[in-house]
Amino acid sequence: KIFTSEDMARYVFEQYGIKWEIRSHVRKVEEGKVYTVNLDGEEKEFDFDFAMLIPPFKAQPIKWIDKDGNDITDKMCNPAGFVKVDANYGKPYDELDGPDWPRKYQNPIYKNVFAAGIAFAPPGPLSKPGKAPDGTPIGPTPPRTGYTAELSGKAAALNIVDMIEGREPSHTASMAETPGLCVASMKNKILDGEAATIAIYPVARNRAAYPEYGRDLDNCAAEVGMAGAWFKLFLHYAFLYKLQAKPGWKLIP
Repeated sequence: KIFTSEDMARYVFEQYGIKWEIRSHVRKVEEGKVYTVNLDGEEKEFDFDFAMLIPPFKAQPIKWIDKDGNDITDKMCNPAGFVKVDANYGKPYDELDGPDWPRKYQNPIYKNVFAAGIAFAPPGPLSKPGKAPDGTPIGPTPPRTGYTAELSGKAAALNIVDMIEGREPSHTASMAETPGLCVASMKNKILDGEAATIAIYPVARNRAAYPEYGRDLDNCAAEVGMAGAWFKLFLHYAFLYKLQAKPGWKLIP
């Protein structure tokens, strides 16, 4: 049996007494109460004293106007407002594969426009989207923050340098060719710490490269323990050191 991120999340939530609700859409939130509908059409309500909700993801409502005064927002962005780049848009989830994900993060219409991190429009979801019986969309959003944002941002920045120096953009960082890393701390202690460490490669499924699962399982890991807490502590100080540009900071990935 493959140990999944869902297995790990369930273990952690149960260990800390956290209730969860997935595959659901939040209808309404009131003081101490949240109302949801799930993929089966069940209407539920939950009481809470503290809740973490993951809302629909939308970009800033910016209008794109061309030199003739025409509104070209629909050409530049997807319906959620994220900027279209060198991805293959329009494919259904079942047909979406690694080569469809953007590599250079360059807009196909205006070559001097780049969008990376949470700014670019993904070609589709990482997990299969769904709908409640009444048509309410319920689907996950591809994570584009953290390490993924750093990789795509670096590629976009170096591609801009290429163009300034008269070259074609040559740097790539496709989510279907790069890893995703996450360390979630539960106890920030040296001798009794605990953190969840997750590594996945590649972030977006790439069945062209890995036909069976779309990912290289030899380079995917999910663990909970004290080692993760130590790793998180190391990253904390390493990031601060790098942020201050102290001697040798360029050696820190």
